[in-house]
Amino acid sequence: MKEANELKLFLAIEELFSKKGYAALGVNAVAKKSGVDKTYIYRRFETFEKLLESYFIHKDYWSTRVGVLNEVMANDAPFTFRQIVDYYLHKQFDTVLEDKQFQKLMLWSVSEENELMKSFIAKREEVGENLFEAAKAEIKEKAVDFRAVSAINVAGLYYLGLHAASNNGTFCGLNLNTAEDQQKIKDAISFINQIFLK
Repeated sequence: MKEANELKLFLAIEELFSKKGYAALGVNAVAKKSGVDKTYIYRRFETFEKLLESYFIHKDYWSTRVGVLNEVMANDAPFTFRQIVDYYLHKQFDTVLEDKQFQKLMLWSVSEENELMKSFIAKREEVGENLFEAAKAEIKEKAVDFRAVSAINVAGLYYLGLHAASNNGTFCGLNLNTAEDQQKIKDAISFINQIFLK
């Protein structure tokens, strides 16, 4: 029952957010659209903002994957850490290119300052910190900080995906709406990771 109600709420938020943006996300609108009583929302999440935060974390690419990543690393997977990071960065790029809701969430997170977004971003940073801690043994000694390189990789992939989805897709002469040039971006990310990761 809990999972079913949560799914209904998330789907309602997604539809309202997709059609009308953040301004449409009120507790009454979400309760009506989902068919889930308002009292359930407050009993389960305490506040409407915590429901929205749960939805954003559910939609966030890295928040939903680092747990799996840590599990794979801990279970002696037949892949190197670098291969795993390559895979997830490539998938991040694909997700930004394809997921309209995720695109809206990213745009909102960089265009408007509010407490909800600050909380969401803080939670994403916690997730990233866990990954960096797990990766310490895998990072090669270099003059450039791997965290800084990771920030550029992740932010660059976010931007390129958003650019391709909202414009004509051409960036530095690459048409990011073609499979061939998307693969060139992924190959470049893998090349960078090869320099910094064992």
